[in-house]
Amino acid sequence: MALNKSMHARNRYKDKPPDFAYLASKYPEFQQHAQVSLSGRVSVNFKNPEAVRALTCTLLKEDFGLQIDIPLERLIPTVPLRLNYIHWVEDLMAMQDPASKGSVIWGIDIGTGASCIYPLLGATLNGWYFIATEVDDVCFSYAQKNVERNNLSDLIKVVKVPQKTLLLDALEEESEVIYDFCMCNPPFFANQLEAKGVNSRNPRRPPPSSVNTGGITEIMAEGGELEFVKRIIHDSLQLKKRLRWYSCMLGKKCSLAPLKEELRVHGVPKVTHTEFCQGRTMRWALAWSFYENVKVPV
Repeated sequence: MALNKSMHARNRYKDKPPDFAYLASKYPEFQQHAQVSLSGRVSVNFKNPEAVRALTCTLLKEDFGLQIDIPLERLIPTVPLRLNYIHWVEDLMAMQDPASKGSVIWGIDIGTGASCIYPLLGATLNGWYFIATEVDDVCFSYAQKNVERNNLSDLIKVVKVPQKTLLLDALEEESEVIYDFCMCNPPFFANQLEAKGVNSRNPRRPPPSSVNTGGITEIMAEGGELEFVKRIIHDSLQLKKRLRWYSCMLGKKCSLAPLKEELRVHGVPKVTHTEFCQGRTMRWALAWSFYENVKVPV
């Protein structure tokens, strides 16, 4: 697993990458996907979805005490990258005015996926409460079972929502709650060609070292991630202070500038962004708030 020093400072994998040899010796389900070289070095084929799933499930179990199940035909998240996002949200929460902080933190995960990884990590690490929305029947079923399997139903509520529902409809049930944040891993691609990397990837960058997994609703949306996040921005313009921070992760750096411009045009007072690094995988995150008194992490 190619990791680098640009990961979040608190990411447990920043200075201590997963020990594949140790994990293979402890977990038979991971051992069958571990490859041993002539020199004895243990590695994983990240282009094999079954191997990626085995690693994700093993890391969640070993390092966080979480047991999950993920279908191969749905998005298989990598743990270090998702952990980067969680830690960045922690930074946003830490910058809140103490007077405005509640006794508990409430978050929303838009499109939680089969793994329900953000709510599971956020609830386990920080005791955060989550509304986790999902449009896909298969993902919804798996997410519910993963929450129940880990006895986190008191912190995480998985909600099935109609197609194209983002924030407005999802918040109707909890109309009195002021949420502290939302997070989202949006569909990155507008069509099949983009999903295959045609005309969407910088030709100077090396090819991705991992397989691209995910169902249609998880990886593709009309207009790609740019239009998807614009829809979240437009929802936020109506909800405004119902959430302290709105945030999204982006797969393309070129999406950042037009989205920041969209926020500027609408007079959103607080905007910040960051980047998540993991080997050859780069992601960017954007956050905005309608609260004038919130501080932005340096």
